[in-house]
Amino acid sequence: MPTLTRLAAMALFGALTFYIGTRYQLLFEEPPESFGANLFLALVASFIGWSFVGVRIGASYVQAFSVVIQGYIATLLLALFLYGFYDAFTQGYAMRYKDLGEAVDGVFGAAIDHLQRMMDQDFLILLLIVALVLTFLLTTIFRLAEARRLDL
Repeated sequence: MPTLTRLAAMALFGALTFYIGTRYQLLFEEPPESFGANLFLALVASFIGWSFVGVRIGASYVQAFSVVIQGYIATLLLALFLYGFYDAFTQGYAMRYKDLGEAVDGVFGAAIDHLQRMMDQDFLILLLIVALVLTFLLTTIFRLAEARRLDL
């Protein structure tokens, strides 16, 4: 059922993840000039915000923080899976992968490279700050809009 909390989770998750994607690109030695990857990441995050985070947000800030962290992990896993699927087909079509095993190795190698790049201390602090801001905003929206509707 569409609610204001789900809508806010979709919009905030997408917008803040676009910002996080932009900051992630700065971790590359030669940052990409295109924002296509950021837009893709924002769309995945918006989907997770609507379908997973917005449904589970409640009146508790601690519980909401846990949900936001789970949402970011789900966004990361889904984005890596979809990117790997795309990469396996495009690289296979370009004849860079000879068989399925080589494609799977390439996908896991790319995922590990991304995860290692994310282990920058400043980037992880940014993720924590964004998660805290999202927790505060989404829980406050729930308390103002949804609690009245649900008589909590």
